[in-house]
Parts: sequence; structure tokens; C-alpha cells
Amino acid sequence: MEACAGLLVERGYARTTTNHIAERAGVNVASLYEYFPGKDAVVAQVAARLVERVLARLERGAAGVMEAGESRAVRRWIELVHDTVAREKALVGVFLYQVPYTSQLEVIQGLGPRLVAFSRELRGRAGPFVRGDLSDASLHLLVNLVSSTILQAVFDPPQDVSRRALIEALAERADAWIRG
Repeated sequence: MEACAGLLVERGYARTTTNHIAERAGVNVASLYEYFPGKDAVVAQVAARLVERVLARLERGAAGVMEAGESRAVRRWIELVHDTVAREKALVGVFLYQVPYTSQLEVIQGLGPRLVAFSRELRGRAGPFVRGDLSDASLHLLVNLVSSTILQAVFDPPQDVSRRALIEALAERADAWIRG
């Protein structure tokens, strides 16, 4: 998986082959085919590991978000999400812009519901920090708002607004929505 992830970043999806993956991994291509039917199966596993790595980092960071206190928790959460995506920018970019079937991958299709479930869990941990009437529909909208804005901030930041200002504005809007 590491060999494939590195090659996807270096060569791009279209220019990465199973021969390249096997060579980078130090295995015979026939051995690769024993475990994977082709490049796309390896790429799907790279996507799964990427999602798990991102979600694990967010989970580890959740405690620090709660420790930030009511006035800074949402801002810290937005910063954590931004920093996590920025850390994985090269590989996330491959899946966003090069892999033609990214949206069809099971792990990607399940990402939204997993993020909403994670948000529900955080809502439960937050207790009085969060409005009592914050609905699941609001959580879905909030996840989409934060995700799309963070992706824009990382991959296509506005030229006339700083990263800090964009993150601050997003945190203010999300905070108003979450805390009322």
C-alpha cells in the first residue's frame, strides 16, 4: 500500500502500473496479483487506509478539542480538520482529481455517514456546549459545509482571503450553528 501511495503521488494515477507498484514494493508482479486482481484493487486499499488514517487522527484530536473550552472548541476542531487534510494533501488530491472512480469506492461512499456518526458522538461528548436541538439534518449540512470549505482552502484557496481568515470565518459560522 505504501508503495502504491507513493507512486500515486509521484507519478499520478494514470502513469502508475502494477509493475511499478510491485517494483517499488520489492515483490514480483505475480505475487502482487496473488493478493490483488489489478491496480484498481490496490488503489482502493490505499483509499481505505487514507480514510482510516484521517479518521484516526480526528479521533485522537477530539479530546484536545473538548479541552479547548467552549469558546475555542469549534475553532480548534476546524483547524484540526484543515491540518489533517493539508497533511494528506498530495494523496487526497490524487483521489479528488485523478482517480476516475473515487466516488464509487465503498470507503468513500461510507465517509459521509461515518463523519456524521463521528459528529453525533462529539455532540454527545460536548454536552452543554452544543444546542440541544441540533438535528441530524443540521449535522449533515455542517459536515458538508466544513468538508467542502476545507477542501477549497487546501486545494484552491481564495487569493483575496488568508487561510487564517477563512478558517476563522468558518469556525464562527459553525460555532453559531452549533451553539446557537
